[in-house]
Amino acid sequence: MKKLFLILALVAICATPALADRSMAGGTCVLNSPTTVTPGSTVTFEFDIFNGSADAEWTADVVFTFPACCEVVSGYYDDSMHAGGLCAFTFEGAGTNVASFLDGDEGYGEIYGNDHVYFYVEVTVNCTDGIELIHWFQQGDIYGDEPHFVEGDVEFTVGTTAADISTFSNVKSLY
Repeated sequence: MKKLFLILALVAICATPALADRSMAGGTCVLNSPTTVTPGSTVTFEFDIFNGSADAEWTADVVFTFPACCEVVSGYYDDSMHAGGLCAFTFEGAGTNVASFLDGDEGYGEIYGNDHVYFYVEVTVNCTDGIELIHWFQQGDIYGDEPHFVEGDVEFTVGTTAADISTFSNVKSLY
């Protein structure tokens, strides 16, 4: 009986750390470009989505929620650098402010742990000058322990590029 308890205790101790790593924790989103947009323009945002899962939980869905003053025109992704081969995301969201890339083949997910895919979302920006946030959400395929998603915000600036307004006509002579 003591041997059975000892074996069960050893199994519990050894299995717990392996299960604790099963999550989407560590996933990130980087807004590569553009970081500044002109009000009224249509631009293509480029995002780098990284699945930081330390185990076999794969990214199944990726969602970008733009400010209400933005309208999604289209979306696509580039999986040419993806170690797992071709992804099967389907895009939804044209005409709204939410761009969704959903698991198109309903398999285990599309982006493996420790891998990334570039996402591109064409958006018409009708915001006023200032800082705006894009909320990103990366859903796992529900394998292993919580959390099965990671999320966060990236920011971009709406406004024209600052220009030097100094001219010779506004420089006063000291003589």
